[in-house]
Amino acid sequence: MSVNIVLPPLKTWAQGHLSSIIKATTQTAFDSAFDAFVSKNATITVNGKKVSRDEYQKQLQGEEFDEAGADVQFNGAVEVPAESNSIQAGVVGLFYTAVIAENIVVRDAPVERQITSSLNLVIEQDKSLSPPSLPHGIHGFFDGRRVIELNQVILNASKDSSEQ
Repeated sequence: MSVNIVLPPLKTWAQGHLSSIIKATTQTAFDSAFDAFVSKNATITVNGKKVSRDEYQKQLQGEEFDEAGADVQFNGAVEVPAESNSIQAGVVGLFYTAVIAENIVVRDAPVERQITSSLNLVIEQDKSLSPPSLPHGIHGFFDGRRVIELNQVILNASKDSSEQ
């Protein structure tokens, strides 16, 4: 019996992967989520400045990785498929706010960072990836979609939650 896997629409795919990156509480989880989202050959612009993939990865995880948890709220999202009704490639625009709780406590309250961001993504099948080799007869799942162009406007503010 064959199983047909239904891939999520581009907007849902982008929101899910971005949430996984922001909510990652370990370096391993962060790296895995980041690699599943951003192509190794992506062109990245943050606040009008071109950055490398490695620089972008470091910016996203902050100076030190000490996250206790996060909440992500998508305030708006739009997608335009590359071809009519295609979920394989296209453009996605997201606007989100994230509150990230750090493992640092000040006056009995965790230190939080609030991120407000607008993100435009070009998503395509990443030709540098190859599906995993599976033994004959086993149905596998492979989603080769990755962000190949990313343009982000981001404000990252720290605050001590006891001041709220």
